[in-house]
Amino acid sequence: RGFRAATAEAPRQKGSMRSVLFLAAAAACTVAYHPVFFMHGIGGDSDDFYYLYRWINETHPGTPMYPISMFQGAPMSWLPLHYQVEKISAHIRAVVAAGAPGEFDNGYHLLCHSQGGLICRALVEEMDDHNVHTIISMAGPQLGVYGNSFFDFEKIPLFENLTCKDIWHVAYTPEAQLTLSVANMWNDPKHNETYYQQNVFLPHINGLDSDAARLKANFLRLQKAVFVVGEFEGAEGGYDGGIQPWQSGVFGFFDSSGGTYDVTHHAVWRNDSFGLRTLNETGRLVLGSYPGVRHDAWILDKKTFMTYTLPYLV
Repeated sequence: RGFRAATAEAPRQKGSMRSVLFLAAAAACTVAYHPVFFMHGIGGDSDDFYYLYRWINETHPGTPMYPISMFQGAPMSWLPLHYQVEKISAHIRAVVAAGAPGEFDNGYHLLCHSQGGLICRALVEEMDDHNVHTIISMAGPQLGVYGNSFFDFEKIPLFENLTCKDIWHVAYTPEAQLTLSVANMWNDPKHNETYYQQNVFLPHINGLDSDAARLKANFLRLQKAVFVVGEFEGAEGGYDGGIQPWQSGVFGFFDSSGGTYDVTHHAVWRNDSFGLRTLNETGRLVLGSYPGVRHDAWILDKKTFMTYTLPYLV
């Protein structure tokens, strides 16, 4: 990944020492980019990384890249999120263990889209031995999902005969929580008490239970956390074409009256429950919402990726 001068013997020709010093200086200036793991979203697969792989290679040549070919498509990407986090963590450990000498010594990046953004945040918190340098969540539903547009977009068999306002009756049952990622992400603002009591995933990774200290310590080992999403003011229900509300990508959400709030009004910020506010206070947090960037643009549109994502992959 970097330039290496092949020198074993003392220089024998006049001027060769100057050449050796030049090569040593070039080697010192060579940038060795952190390896990148990519995690796709719900219904997606490792091929979603196709364009990103090309764009990264154009500007950061030699970057080791590892698309995660797990939980691909439907119904595999619908499996419960705690199970996906567990298996993906094991996969990353195996890749790191098998890496070239020194390849992962300085850490690695997680580049994650949609549901994958939520999975990657949970992985950072749950993985006591992670060496993640930077997590980048592109349109990841960090506070979950809710709304008719998302419900119509994701056709989940268990919910097919329900209306949006009735999903909570099923989503918060033990059966759904143990079998469906969408149930883990469902955050009905009109039934907050039931959500906090029976959703086994989101309240946990948001640091709202007894394991909060461990999760926070793991999250705070990050050098940087980047959460980006498209902004759609005035759009019906705050829908970016994949998650609803779009504000969830930067830790905002619907309130019980149908309005929205930003991150500063949630316990994850007020109580710094898993370290988000601490990252901000130490200059390691990026929360960015960008007008008109639709859900799939993060993986399909070069300008979007080069402008809002690539600068953090160093």
